[in-house]
Amino acid sequence: MEIYDLISETFGINLDQVLLRGSIATLLIIAGIFLGSIISIGLKKLSQKLDLSKYIRGSFIDLSIGVIRWSVYIIFLTFGLNQLQIPTLTNFFTSILITIPAFAGALILLVLGFALAYYLRGVIKNSEVKGCETLSQIIFYFVLYIFGVYALKTALISFSESTTNFLIITLTATISLGIVYLIVKKTYA
Repeated sequence: MEIYDLISETFGINLDQVLLRGSIATLLIIAGIFLGSIISIGLKKLSQKLDLSKYIRGSFIDLSIGVIRWSVYIIFLTFGLNQLQIPTLTNFFTSILITIPAFAGALILLVLGFALAYYLRGVIKNSEVKGCETLSQIIFYFVLYIFGVYALKTALISFSESTTNFLIITLTATISLGIVYLIVKKTYA
């Protein structure tokens, strides 16, 4: 039996279709590598232009850019694998590869949440209203909590909703106890 007949019988497609799908998959992967590299270079230049290193450590900026670059690579790798139309291979890699973009999205949500919480805390403290210190802390933790929950839901997208909700409830209880402990310690110390 020739390889041509083996491919035709196994996948139900002829060799021309395999070559065409393989070529399209290869082009998509190469395009993803190219686009990911361009986005990475653009983000590095943007971070330098905005002088983010004054506010954020360079290693964190590099980590964020790396996660975004690899997310683009993985998205295009998934597109390429989908072009091959081999269900077993596609399903296996898709279930693994979805976690990386989800992690990147969760990381971005956490960074945005922390920045917003820090900003709001400063605004409330500068208002010099009676009790502004306590209010600013409450707002700070509330915003961190909301963004943390959404980041956790984003990062755990491949898990069932009941598992994600159980983890959120458990973490909420743990974080609440920690915050109460810190407030009590600060108040009575």
